[in-house]
Amino acid sequence: MNFLLSIVYFAVVLSILVFIHELGHLIAAKRFGVFCKEFAIGMGPTLFKIKKPHWETTYSIRALPLGGFVSMAGEPGEEDMDVPIERTMLGIARWKRLIIMLAGIFMNLVLAVVIYTAIFTANGIVDAPQPIVAAVVENSPASEAGLQEGDMMVQMEFADGSVVIPTTFSELQMGVAVYKDQPIKITIDRSGVEHELVLTPKFNETDKVYQIGVQSPPATQRDVGFFQSIPLAFAEIGNVIAQMWFLLSRVVRGIGADSLGGPIAIFGMTAEIQTYGFIYFLNLVALLSVNLAVVNLLPIPVMDGGRVVLTVIEMIIGRPIPEKIENFVMMTGLVLILAFFAFIMFNDISRLF
Repeated sequence: MNFLLSIVYFAVVLSILVFIHELGHLIAAKRFGVFCKEFAIGMGPTLFKIKKPHWETTYSIRALPLGGFVSMAGEPGEEDMDVPIERTMLGIARWKRLIIMLAGIFMNLVLAVVIYTAIFTANGIVDAPQPIVAAVVENSPASEAGLQEGDMMVQMEFADGSVVIPTTFSELQMGVAVYKDQPIKITIDRSGVEHELVLTPKFNETDKVYQIGVQSPPATQRDVGFFQSIPLAFAEIGNVIAQMWFLLSRVVRGIGADSLGGPIAIFGMTAEIQTYGFIYFLNLVALLSVNLAVVNLLPIPVMDGGRVVLTVIEMIIGRPIPEKIENFVMMTGLVLILAFFAFIMFNDISRLF
């Protein structure tokens, strides 16, 4: 029963994210008069669809909750729609195309702002602990390196030369998770005097994570009003984006790639809804919505960000990109996406064993 409920939560969470994203594309496309043949949530066989006589768009729900689409005239693969050129993506101004392409990302960010604002207004906000050592575990990498209770971390230098000035304890945790067993040079402030220490995280067989053996100060919670919650929601989104940037910028250099997760990892997170309840559910939707926005903004062909880049190039050169070149670029992007998906699925499966 719990497994079936986890599947339901998984489908609901993904459907919300996809619905909001594709709704952004649909609203923008219709605002600029582009003919939209179908608005679909999910992929694969159609489970349900509706289209009234005075509607031009068919709305459908499909079997697999892994994606969705808006079928717009003038898009690749939609050339057979018999509509006037001015009602196609090719027939509208390029700046309008940019807005349509970015509208899904915008809506995902709007959803995150709304959810975080609601959570903070209702529950208050938990201030992230500062990068201060609250306790050191005996016989750990931290104790062997000489870290002491009360030390404040002012700088971290990782094995590839990357330097991070931490403002929260979670930045240390992120660095350890990404760089794993690679040495970390940490500059600490101890009673006003700076010291440099080098430590190497060790793998904890029980928790299946790399650790250095320090504990963070307790988090503090405070109540905030609605108008205070709005800028805090934007700040939280900024924190999520910064963490994603930290991870992705390392992944392209071959560092921490096994930290990436796909559908199975998301399924694992949605399964926790049964344990932690509705607020966790909302937090997860907001977090994944920001993640979806960032991933879609990456300049990879077939993704929204890649299509934006191609459109901007057309605006610069003042003419359409030759069809053969565009097809080659899009096919390359598709291969990259499929390879990336296969890789994160491999990561997901390897974590199960």
